[in-house]
Amino acid sequence: MTKVVLVAHGKLALEMKNSAEMIFGELSHFSAIEFSKHDGLESLSEKIMKDLKKSNEETLLITDLFCGTPYNASCSICMKEPTLQIEVISGMSLPMVLEVAAMIDATPLSQVVNIVKEAAAETVKSFKEQVIKDEEEF
Repeated sequence: MTKVVLVAHGKLALEMKNSAEMIFGELSHFSAIEFSKHDGLESLSEKIMKDLKKSNEETLLITDLFCGTPYNASCSICMKEPTLQIEVISGMSLPMVLEVAAMIDATPLSQVVNIVKEAAAETVKSFKEQVIKDEEEF
């Protein structure tokens, strides 16, 4: 089984997990790590490592912002701990978390990352553009 760790500013990771569990039920292989205003890169890295040490499973770290502290801390661990099986992606959104939850048990981690990256472009929609597109199809 692949572990999924959500890491984000404030309580976003915890609330993202809670929202996904409203749809999927308990996601026991998901965890959430809060990056508070009192944390820095080092203390956040320690939180992530503590969570990673709870199991020896391959892990997908999903962070909120590319190059934000949660992303940088996750990438730092990935580089410092090459024996750990870790993938890091940014751009956390509820559609992304749901996509991962739907396939993480049956799909290899490298495929999950590729599918999520491809699906990300489909999750942002403009109402006006969609209405015009729908009208043109009829």
